[in-house]
Amino acid sequence: MSASNVSVMAAPLFDPGMARVSLDVPPGLTIDEIVTRALPHARPAFGLLRVILVNDRGASVAEEKYWSRLRPTAGTQVVIRAIPGKNALRSVLLAVVSVAALAFAPAVAGFLGVTSKIGIALVGAGLSIVGQLLVNALIPVQTPDALEKKNVYRIEGWRNELRPGSPIPFAVGKHRYAPPFAAQTYTEVVGDDQYVRALFCFGYGPLRISDLRIGETSIEDFEDIDIEIREGRDGDGPLTLYPEQVLQENDGAELVRPLPRGVDGEVVAGPSIETPVIRFTSTNAARASVILGFPGGLFSIDDKGRLNGYSVSVRIRARLNGVGVWTDVVTLNLNAAKQESFLRQHTWTLPTRGRWQIEVTRLSEDNLSTQVSDKVVLSAVQSIRPEYPINLDKPVAFAAIRVRATYQLSGPLNAFNALIEREAQVRVDQQWALGYGRTPATAYLAALTGPQNPYPASNTEIDMDQIADWHDWCVSKGLKYDRVHDTQEALGEMLNAICAAGRATPRHDGIKWGVVIDRPETLVIDHINPRNSDQFEWSRSYFDAPDGMRITFLDETNDYVQAERIVPWPGHDGPVNLTEAIELPGKTDPNEIWVEARRRMYELQYRADSFSAMQSGRARVVTRGDLVMGSFDVLSRTLVAARVTHVSGNLVEIDEEVSVGENFGVRFRAFADREDVIGASTVRAIAAASEPSRALLLTGTGPLPSVGEAVHIGPIATESLALRVRGIEAAEDFQARILMVAAAPEIDTLTDAEEPPTWDGRVGAEVDLAAAVPAVPVFVSIASGVAGTGDPDGLEVILRPGTGSTAGVTEFELDHRLQGASTWATVIIPAASAGASLDVYSATDQVELRARALASTTPGDYTDIAPITVGGNDPAIPPALASDAVTVMGVLGYATLTISVPTAGAPSQIQIYRVPAGNPLDREAHAVGLPILVAAGSTVSYIDGDGTRTNLITDSAFNSGSAWTPGDGWTIAGGVATHVPGTAGTLSQALGMDAGKTYRTAFTVTDFVAGTVTPRLTGGTDVSGVAVGSAELVLDRLTAVSGNTAFAIDAASAFDGAIDDLIVFLETATCVDAGAWDYWVEPQNDENIAGPVSGPFETTIF
Repeated sequence: MSASNVSVMAAPLFDPGMARVSLDVPPGLTIDEIVTRALPHARPAFGLLRVILVNDRGASVAEEKYWSRLRPTAGTQVVIRAIPGKNALRSVLLAVVSVAALAFAPAVAGFLGVTSKIGIALVGAGLSIVGQLLVNALIPVQTPDALEKKNVYRIEGWRNELRPGSPIPFAVGKHRYAPPFAAQTYTEVVGDDQYVRALFCFGYGPLRISDLRIGETSIEDFEDIDIEIREGRDGDGPLTLYPEQVLQENDGAELVRPLPRGVDGEVVAGPSIETPVIRFTSTNAARASVILGFPGGLFSIDDKGRLNGYSVSVRIRARLNGVGVWTDVVTLNLNAAKQESFLRQHTWTLPTRGRWQIEVTRLSEDNLSTQVSDKVVLSAVQSIRPEYPINLDKPVAFAAIRVRATYQLSGPLNAFNALIEREAQVRVDQQWALGYGRTPATAYLAALTGPQNPYPASNTEIDMDQIADWHDWCVSKGLKYDRVHDTQEALGEMLNAICAAGRATPRHDGIKWGVVIDRPETLVIDHINPRNSDQFEWSRSYFDAPDGMRITFLDETNDYVQAERIVPWPGHDGPVNLTEAIELPGKTDPNEIWVEARRRMYELQYRADSFSAMQSGRARVVTRGDLVMGSFDVLSRTLVAARVTHVSGNLVEIDEEVSVGENFGVRFRAFADREDVIGASTVRAIAAASEPSRALLLTGTGPLPSVGEAVHIGPIATESLALRVRGIEAAEDFQARILMVAAAPEIDTLTDAEEPPTWDGRVGAEVDLAAAVPAVPVFVSIASGVAGTGDPDGLEVILRPGTGSTAGVTEFELDHRLQGASTWATVIIPAASAGASLDVYSATDQVELRARALASTTPGDYTDIAPITVGGNDPAIPPALASDAVTVMGVLGYATLTISVPTAGAPSQIQIYRVPAGNPLDREAHAVGLPILVAAGSTVSYIDGDGTRTNLITDSAFNSGSAWTPGDGWTIAGGVATHVPGTAGTLSQALGMDAGKTYRTAFTVTDFVAGTVTPRLTGGTDVSGVAVGSAELVLDRLTAVSGNTAFAIDAASAFDGAIDDLIVFLETATCVDAGAWDYWVEPQNDENIAGPVSGPFETTIF
C-alpha cells in the first residue's frame, strides 16, 4: 500500500478466501464512493456490508449512515466485508483478522482481545474432496467402481455404437478412439456391389485426426473407399458424403408368388397368387428407396450344367399415408446370371413429402425347379429427407465414410477408429499458444474453456500464471492426461480427474479458477498450536500392504490396447501374489503408470497419520493445500507452544516455563515489514538451561519474534511438524476444523528417483523348453479309398501327440513311401492341422507310413512303420442324392420329406437328419429315427413329427373377416388384419380348447411401424404369449387353462401394423419343435456305410 493512497480490501462473500478484491484509491473519496468503486453491483445490498477503518492508531467501525460524509485519509486501510444478518460487529472483526493484510498488528490485537500478529494469504480455495481411494491423500483418486461405467468401445476390440441421447464425446490429450455413430448407417447399391455410408462423431473440436482404421486394418488397405474429415473447427463446411437424412429400415421378407395348391398340397391349375409385401416410409420423406436382395443369386442351369441368366419381375406401388388408390412407381425386370448373393436398389422422388405406404409385389411365378435360383427378398426400405443430418451450433469433429462392402466387409461397419489429438492452449517459449499438448494443465484449460462446457470460462477467469507454472511443472515431471470423456459427468468430476493426473486439485476462489498442487512447499502459511487452536485429534491408518498394485490402462506403446501393469510395493521382493486394483484415469504411458502407482504407495506410507484441530474463524488464515507448522504437546512432551511477552536483545520472555535442553530451538514467524502479513517461519537456537524458566536466550544472530507472537519450542528439527492442510470443515460459532496430513516432502523425492523397469506388455516369463522331448505321436486314423476319403486314390492321415511328455508339440513330420522303396518322402504338418492328405498314390498302392513329433526344434522318436493299401477295404458306396431329388416342407408341428431314389447306384437305406438352422451336422445327435429302407427307382415320403395336426383357425388368411371379431383399431381388408395406433384393441375368434393342453400359434407381423402385439387365450383366466414389436414371423405356444374360449391378438395402443397367415393348432408330444430347421439326407449301403450327405434343405416348422 502506498502511503499516499487509501488501501481497500473487500470480501463480498462470507468465506474470507473467496472473491477477494484489493485496490488503492486516492484520498478524499467518501466511504460510499469507495464501496461503490470496490463493489459496483452491491448498492442494493449495502445493508449487508460492514466497513472498518484501520490505521496505526487502531481500528473503528464506520456505520452506514456516515458513509457519505467520512473520507479516509492517506495511509488508512478500508476493509469491506459481507456479513450475515446478525452479530454484525463480530463479522467486522472477522473481516479485519481474516481478510485485511494488516501491518498494524499491535493496535488491532488490543481491539480484538488477541495478542498475536495475524495475517492471511490467498493461496488456495477449499473445494470438497470426492471419491478418495487413499484416506489421507491430498489429491483424490477415482476408485475402480467409479470408472465402471466409463471407457466403453475399447475392451473387446474397437466397436462403434449408435448412442442416441448420450453426451457428445470430449477428448483431451492424445488417444485412439472408436467414435460413436452420429447418424444411422445406410446401404447404397451400385450395380451388384453394396456400398455403406456412415457418419461418426469424434466429439467437440478442434481435433487432429489421423491413422484411420477399420478394426486393425488401415483404410489405405481398402479399395473403393472415400472419407471426409471435419476436425471441429469454426468454418467447417458440410459433409458431402453424408449430406442428407437417410432412415433405413432393414427387412428380409421374401417376395413370393406361389402357385395354387389343392387340398392335398399339390399344385393345381390356376393363376399364381399375388402376395404383396407392404411397408411404410418414415414421416416427412421426400424420396424413397427399395433394396431387393437375391441371397442365392439369380441364375438357371441348363441340362448340361451350364450357367444361364434368369429374370424376375417386381412391381413397386405407393400411396400417401396408407389410404387412397395405389400409384404405380415402377415394374423392375431384374436380370442376372450370378450364383453369389447380390442386391439391387430403386430410388424415386415422392410426389409430396409425407409418410408413404410402399407395396412391393413379385410378378413372376415362383419357379419350383431345382435348376433355377430366383429367391428375392425385400432387404430394406429407405426414407430420404433432404435436410442435413447435423444440427449443432458448436464445432464438432466428424468423419463420413463411403466404402464398398462387397468382398471387403464381413459384417457391418462398426469398427472404425482413429488417433485423435485435441488442439488446445499449450506453452511455447513461455507463452500460451494453440497447439497439441498432453499435460493435465492443457486439459484443464480445455475443460474450462472448451465448447463442451455450457458455461465456458475465459482466460481472464483463470489464473493463467498459476496454470502456466503447473504446466511447466507437469512437463518436468512427465505428467500427462490422455482421455476421451464420453459418459455423463459433472464438470467437477472432470476437473478432479484431470487435476489428479497432474497431482493437483481444482479450486475457484470466487473470481478465478486455479489449482492446488501437491508438491513440496517452502512457504509456511501459519503455525498451529494449542495457543491458537483446540480439540486437537490424531489418528493413524494401519494396514497390511499388499504385494503390489494392479492398474488397468490403455497402452499407448501398444496401439492403445488394454493392458495391465502390476507395480510391486516398495521394498517387496519375490512373487507378487496379493494385489489391489487402483485406477489412474487419463494415463496411457506404462512408465507413468509405474511412477504414479509408486507415488500412491509412498503417500500411504508417509501420510499414514491424520491430524485435525479446531480453530476460530478470527484466527484462521490457512486454506486447503497450505503448508503449516504444528506443535502439539500431546504428541511429544518436548513440544511446547507459548506466547512472547517481552523481547530484549537475544533474551526472549514467554508466558510459560519450559525446560530447555541441548540442541533446542524456537520457531516463530518473522515479518519483513508492516505490509508482510505471512512472514517467514524461522528457527533460532536456544542456549541450554539447568532449570525450567520463562526466559529464553537465543544464540547466534537472526530475526527476533515479536511481542504477542506464538512460538514453538523443542529440539531443533523436531520442534514443529510440517503439515499440509487437506481440508477445512465449517463448524458452529465461526469455528473451522483444520484437517491436516504430513507434508512428507520425501514422497516427491522418492517419486522423482523412480526408474520404471522396461515395459513390453508381456505377461509371465519365458521358459526354456529346449530340453523337453515330445512323446511318440499316435496315428488317430489312416483312411484311404472311397470309404475313408471319398476318393478311390485318396490317402489321409490324422495324428495326435502321444502321452508321457509335457513338451508342447508344434508340428509333426510324416514320412511315407511305397513298400520296398529305400528313401522316405516327408510332409511337415502343423500340430493344429493334425493331419494331411497324400495325393501321390493310386488305388491298390501299398504304402508305408511313420511319424514323429517336434517341440519347437526338438524331435521325438518315430512311430512304428504302419503299412496301408490304398482303397483296400472299399465297399461300394452309394453316391449323394441329387438336391432336386429331395423336397422338404415344414407344416404344423411336422415336416414332410419326399425323396426320389435313383435307379443306378441306389442306396439300400437312407438316414434323415434334422439340425437347428445354421448349426453344423452332428450325425449322432441329429439323426431322425433309424435309417429308412428304400428301393431303386422308388419315391419315399416321410413325415417327421405329428402329421395329423390341422389349423383350428377359420379364415386364417383374413380373406373375408367373417370369423373374426375386430376390436378397437382393427380392420380386416386386403387379406390382412390391420391395426391403427391410438387405442388398444383385440382381434379375436372363438375357439374350443382343453384346459392343460398346449396350443401353438404362428402368424406374420407385416407393415410394422411401432408398438407391440401379443397372442392371448381369453375367457376365464387369460394366458398371454410374448409381446412382439417388429415385423417378423411369430412362433409361440400357449397352455390353456379352464375357461379359455377364444384366441386373440392384443394390440397395444401404439401398435401400427398388420397381421397375416394366423395359425393355431393343438401340440402333441410327437410334434417337432417350432422354428427353422435344416434337413440332411444321407444314402447308405447294406453295410451301413454312408455316402455323401445331401443338404441342407431349409424349412420352418410351425
